[in-house]
Amino acid sequence: MLEKLFLQVLNMSYIGGIVILFVLAARFLLKKAPKIFSYSLWAVALFRLLFPLSFESMLSLIPVNPEPISNDILYAHAPQVNTEISGVDYLANSSLPTGTIHGSINPMQIWANVGAILWVVGISVLLIYSLASLFSLKRKLKNAVYDKDNIYLLSGIDTPFVLGIIRPRIYLPISLSKSEKDYILLHEQTHIRRFDHVFRIIGYLTLCIHWFNPLVWIAFFISGKDMEMSCDETVIRKLGDGVKKEYSSSLLSLATARRTLRATPLAFGEGDTKGRIRNVMNYKKPVFWVIIIAVIGIATLSFGLLSNPKNEILTVEDYANQYIQQVIEGYEEAEYQDFKVDEYRIESLNKLAVFDDLTNHPIELWSIKYRLKPDSIQNVMLAGGMNEIDGWITEDSSMGKPVMVFSYKKEEPEYLGIIWTGEMGNMLSGQEIALREFLESSGYLPQEFFAGEHVIAKFKLSTGETAQALLSQPASKGSQGIWCVERWMDGNGTVYYNDPQVDSVLADYYAELQKQCDNGHHPWLLDPSDVALDFIHGTLGQPGDGETVEMIDNASADDFLQTPTSTYIGLISNFAESYPNLFHFDPVEWITLEDTERIEELGIQSYDMPNGYYIHNPREDNLAFMVNEDTEYNFIDWGNDFVARGEDRFYSTTDKAEFIRYLNTYSDMAAKVPFWIETKDGYVVSITEQFVN
Repeated sequence: MLEKLFLQVLNMSYIGGIVILFVLAARFLLKKAPKIFSYSLWAVALFRLLFPLSFESMLSLIPVNPEPISNDILYAHAPQVNTEISGVDYLANSSLPTGTIHGSINPMQIWANVGAILWVVGISVLLIYSLASLFSLKRKLKNAVYDKDNIYLLSGIDTPFVLGIIRPRIYLPISLSKSEKDYILLHEQTHIRRFDHVFRIIGYLTLCIHWFNPLVWIAFFISGKDMEMSCDETVIRKLGDGVKKEYSSSLLSLATARRTLRATPLAFGEGDTKGRIRNVMNYKKPVFWVIIIAVIGIATLSFGLLSNPKNEILTVEDYANQYIQQVIEGYEEAEYQDFKVDEYRIESLNKLAVFDDLTNHPIELWSIKYRLKPDSIQNVMLAGGMNEIDGWITEDSSMGKPVMVFSYKKEEPEYLGIIWTGEMGNMLSGQEIALREFLESSGYLPQEFFAGEHVIAKFKLSTGETAQALLSQPASKGSQGIWCVERWMDGNGTVYYNDPQVDSVLADYYAELQKQCDNGHHPWLLDPSDVALDFIHGTLGQPGDGETVEMIDNASADDFLQTPTSTYIGLISNFAESYPNLFHFDPVEWITLEDTERIEELGIQSYDMPNGYYIHNPREDNLAFMVNEDTEYNFIDWGNDFVARGEDRFYSTTDKAEFIRYLNTYSDMAAKVPFWIETKDGYVVSITEQFVN
């Protein structure tokens, strides 16, 4: 929640900074105009910095995207900032951290969280400083002498100021002469009448919120100068040009004797005396037509800066045409194709399904069928699932037919990408799972269907590799909640999703199962072990029982995403020259004294297997494994008399060539001994020789 608020503030600070630049430019053009005009423009910047709401207009002067940072950036695999300024976007996006496909926490979430914490710390520091300054100032005001109305006289200060919000007080130096007092008092009363003391506080709070933006600091100080100068002009306009000299002398006198007053947002005094005196001496009451032109210009500029540019709203049909254009470009630019597309047509564009609860916005799936007319069908190489009907190329691919994914924000479609019918099947549950997989890989969803506590089931496949399944509670939580297998992972780290193949969304399907279980049906669904075994046997068709399946409770999605380590034992064939990092592996059955039933079945005596026994049944379909530069090789150092001393002596290396030389010493097939190998993420982690006595 804090991260999203911080991102919203970044957007407001960005657009507010753009408005500040416009105001600074306008202020330069209004250099000779009354300062009330430039002062009033700062209200536009203040509004854009404080309020995220706006309206769209064709007359908007904002030249950039007013919301360059989307909340989706927290979950996107490749986060993007879209300011519509190419140089800025390139620098920003090239420095953003990229998410990992199997990471449940996107790096952007971490960065946003750190940024949000620093942001809050900065706000706190400024607020604490201002309050400390205020308390220090209020101690000095205990000796103030009441004059009249809301006016107080105070010795020890050399600058007048206003303090307070609801009942603001004017504090004047007790040393002021009668004429100076009249001028300065009128100036301070003008502040109060215009509610400058309130706007100054709001401005300071805005500065606290956007403390990280240097443009906001510039705006805070320059708007203060414009405020003071516009008050000076009000005094001259009321008292006449004849007081310019005396009023300027009063400002100069106060500046000469001034000692620093600790700044606080609740009390503001005078500043930039030189600039104010110059402005007073040059001030001339503007003629009526100049005021009219200035008012119209300020109103027009304010409207243009308060409104956002009106964006073109694209329809689903527009996105469909854009997608087909991309397909055409891909065909025409492919090196293996030599044709041009003369025309195309959309055969059908139909809404396939709507999912309301997967993200913060509704998601729709649209199936699209189209035809492409090539200039010469004879030049088209039909590959990758491509098909042809009556001289037109169809939308078919090796993954099936395309389905467009749209997210609806503010009832406007936003194109997210393509999934394929070959990934989803015909049932609604399959469509949802394919969509979830797409949203997860794109960073829009975490790597889990159902949040909460998980259980991981580790089991052996018939190939010998270790796989694992992620079990979740899709409906109710706790002891009375049913369990389901939402996905599983093989030994190479590939994740597969478990589709119950029902014509309903997953939430409704599991809610109905939960209801049935609550009524006494399917009680085995309450036990994750039973659910895991049912999945292993019924869905995967793999062996396993309660003793061979390892259940890990209180697991997380991150735990599941750690690829399991698979362990095999067997005979290694030499590495092939054509594939130097690949070797063939012939598994064996390894028996120890703990395998009592198997020992009895084979009639083996304990003295036949002092440290183990293996049975080799040669296979025609040997397994193949890949090593890399990190693979560790452990083999017996026969140069040491470890047998006599009863010690295990292994020589370890990461030098594959050294291991191959050792492997070649076993020239006789009958003399070969088995090796244990451990694999993870598709590579062999270690190879360890098994000593057979």
